[in-house]
Amino acid sequence: MKKHVSKRRWMLGTLLLLWVVAFSLTPLCADARTIKIGILGPMNFVQGDHAWKGAQIALDEIKAAGGIKVGGVKMPVEFVKVDTNEILSLSNATSAVEKAITRDKVDFLVGGCSSGAILAMQEVAADHKKIFILAGSGSHPEITARVAKNYDRYKYFFRGGTYSAINIVTVALSTLPDMAKKIREDLGVEKVKLAMLFEQAKWLDPQIPLYNEQIPKMGIEVVGIWRMSINALDVSAQLMAIKESGAHIILAMTSGPVAIPMYRQIGELEIPALITGVNVEAEGAKFYEATGGLCAYSTYLTQQSDVEITWRTKPFYEKFRKRYGENPSMTATAYNSLLILKEAIERAQTLDTDRVVEALEKTDFQGTGGRMVFNKEHDGVFGPGYLMNVGVQIMPGNVLHTWFPKNYKGTKELQIPPWMLKYWKGRSDNK
Repeated sequence: MKKHVSKRRWMLGTLLLLWVVAFSLTPLCADARTIKIGILGPMNFVQGDHAWKGAQIALDEIKAAGGIKVGGVKMPVEFVKVDTNEILSLSNATSAVEKAITRDKVDFLVGGCSSGAILAMQEVAADHKKIFILAGSGSHPEITARVAKNYDRYKYFFRGGTYSAINIVTVALSTLPDMAKKIREDLGVEKVKLAMLFEQAKWLDPQIPLYNEQIPKMGIEVVGIWRMSINALDVSAQLMAIKESGAHIILAMTSGPVAIPMYRQIGELEIPALITGVNVEAEGAKFYEATGGLCAYSTYLTQQSDVEITWRTKPFYEKFRKRYGENPSMTATAYNSLLILKEAIERAQTLDTDRVVEALEKTDFQGTGGRMVFNKEHDGVFGPGYLMNVGVQIMPGNVLHTWFPKNYKGTKELQIPPWMLKYWKGRSDNK
């Protein structure tokens, strides 16, 4: 009798063990956990603030869909705000990512804005084999070149919100012929001159030789390059030197807070030049207020505006402005990165890191800035039909006009600042 009882208990125990194992391997266990995603950025600056705000709009869409579907079960999602403070401190950035992974137990990382910090945070993510999708600036080519050089270590990284600095050169150059044409027509200038005004940042260093090579081929003379700290509070010396150089165009490249005093002083000093280039700060509505409206008539390049680049562009732009009273900046493309991640997880039908990487490599996503397809370096493919750019001009009253390219519905004419017209028109040195 005891033998039968013992055998029965053994059979019951075995069945229970098999049931527990089977249950743990089925999608039903997905209900027992939440997917945690760390949103990275300097949260006291527009770059981090807008990454978080763009993420919230993505979260709304993910929640509306019932979560992220993993193996037949929809799992809830939680975002963890990770203040990297990367504009001011590299060590803060790496320690913030380390804590997000080890203390907060995030499953994925999305965000980042400063190339130097991203290179360091990338190492932390690689050490822990965590998928890290960039959202926004941080465009140094080495960030994704690492993927091709050492795939096994860096395959977890994807540039999901922007394109390489090498492509940024193409973007920056794209508006110059139209801008030079406008200057020649409106001011009677024969020889258009250009000055470069760049922040001291790693992402810009590889671009400079390319500008020096390509701009003269457009019939535009480069009169010089001036650099400034990413956190500078006074750029008047550089601006007055540029005025003395006779420049009609300033190619200004900034990803940090130096853009605020720079654009304010351009208005204060009435620098007689059209401004173009990258300006992450300008993409938020508070930029106009921060410059006291003195940034009026300046232009900048961005990946999205209120024109129809894809079916996602205008709805996202309108949601962001309605919810926050601001225009979304480049880092708000955390929205795209998160939806790209969601789709990849759902295609992979698992949270297994290597399988999600494989799914991410097959991404074909209509984002707010164009079609996102990753190349072998995990960069977004750049060019017609994929990621492109628009040129936006800030008009008085903080009205934004998209003026480039002309093929999008709703674009406006580029306007010459009135003080520039007064300064240059009829001058003998225009010839």
